[in-house]
Amino acid sequence: MSVLALHKRLQEKGVSVNLKSLYRLAGSQPLQKIDARIVKPICLVMGVDLSELIPLEKPQVSLLKLDLLTQARITTLLDRNNQGTITKKERSELERLVDKAEKISLHNARALVEYRRRRADKRKRPSGKKSEATLLV
Repeated sequence: MSVLALHKRLQEKGVSVNLKSLYRLAGSQPLQKIDARIVKPICLVMGVDLSELIPLEKPQVSLLKLDLLTQARITTLLDRNNQGTITKKERSELERLVDKAEKISLHNARALVEYRRRRADKRKRPSGKKSEATLLV
């Protein structure tokens, strides 16, 4: 269901909702706040539970990150590189550490894509059709 169609259906039910608020709900940015007065009418119009509209579970994503010592070493080596005082041995170390950071970034990107795919699969209805709530979260 498009945002405009939802807005029209809410108006038909006598619910006045700011169109911008609906677009914010449909956006990909995490919600900072939501007007509780519009949640119930949206759920009723779309025929979904609140849990389908707004997932409240903690993401189960295994993200990796560099330890603080490695981050500090990369910063030091990058500074030396920028100053032109880096040795061949340090350049080799920097390349190895940057490679490690890139692998971590790639792992995290893949994990997040998989997490989003699993979330989308959960929102599908048993019939295999996507729930209308998918458009709002």
